[in-house]
Amino acid sequence: MKIFNALKIYLTDWKNLLAHGLVGVVLLCIALFAPVHWIYRVLFLILVVVFNVIRMRYSKNKKNKKDNDDNNVSP
Repeated sequence: MKIFNALKIYLTDWKNLLAHGLVGVVLLCIALFAPVHWIYRVLFLILVVVFNVIRMRYSKNKKNKKDNDDNNVSP
């Protein structure tokens, strides 16, 4: 069930949805105006997903570090 929760979070992130929407438009333009082999489209999508996963982990780590720093502030 952990993978489904991670997938749900991944698909409901607004930055992720924006990135996928933009990628979809770019891929549609590529398909219409500059046809390329299908493997390049698939590789591009995989790269976008990997980039988004890295971005989300970085954001989560940054937020956790900030929360920890806020909790460790001495008066």
